[in-house]
Amino acid sequence: MYPYFYEKEADAANYIYFQKNLITEDQIYYMLPHYHDSVEFVFMQRGACRIHIGTEERTVRAGEVTFVRCFEPHYYVPDAGAEYYVVLISSGYLKEFDAFRKQTFASFLGKNERFEQVIAFLDYLYPLWETANEAMKKGFAEMLLGLMTLWYPMEEGKSQKSTQAFVEILKFINENFSGEITLEGLAERFGYTKTYLSEQFNRFAGMPLREYINRRRINEFYRRKRDDPAAPSCRIAAEVGFKSLNTFYRALHKYPNF
Repeated sequence: MYPYFYEKEADAANYIYFQKNLITEDQIYYMLPHYHDSVEFVFMQRGACRIHIGTEERTVRAGEVTFVRCFEPHYYVPDAGAEYYVVLISSGYLKEFDAFRKQTFASFLGKNERFEQVIAFLDYLYPLWETANEAMKKGFAEMLLGLMTLWYPMEEGKSQKSTQAFVEILKFINENFSGEITLEGLAERFGYTKTYLSEQFNRFAGMPLREYINRRRINEFYRRKRDDPAAPSCRIAAEVGFKSLNTFYRALHKYPNF
């Protein structure tokens, strides 16, 4: 499964995404900024990965952990040779952990002497995951969250106002990217100046608005092409919002790693 295809599933009430990734030279990808109604952990075992959460960005290395809160925009770009576990736990499994509503983990967690014990737990469960039933999934979520709250420090939750505003903008774009979207139109719709909206978008997404829209369209192009290989590329390009084939081919050449 390519990592940028799980965000829609992650909004299901009882969903766990548990995947071990080993990135080779031909598997390097660029994940689009996205969000979901799940908390997300990345446990780096080897190599490095550039991870952007909210407005923070760091290169995460072996022995370090990242944490994403529900509805917090994020993306990551791994180096070749990076090896890491990704675990998403949706809201349905968080009911017993009310601490997440008042306290949270920091987005970037440094090295911890208990890291290898967490990895040992993940290594044990991973080969069994394909046959996991609901009882196992619930137990896995509770055990992992329990270990993390036991061994890693938590802190008071930060204000989510600016994050929530960006999520609304991202949601609108993701629902309407095949149509005409401009910075002026978004600024008017959400009550911001063009300059402020542009600055905030760059801070959260790590790229300008136009680049995000083109990447989003190319992402959707590849998804539809994967589902229907016989469909004409020019037809799909028009359906996802490209007004001309020249624009489409330029974007396709510029963003090949989807």
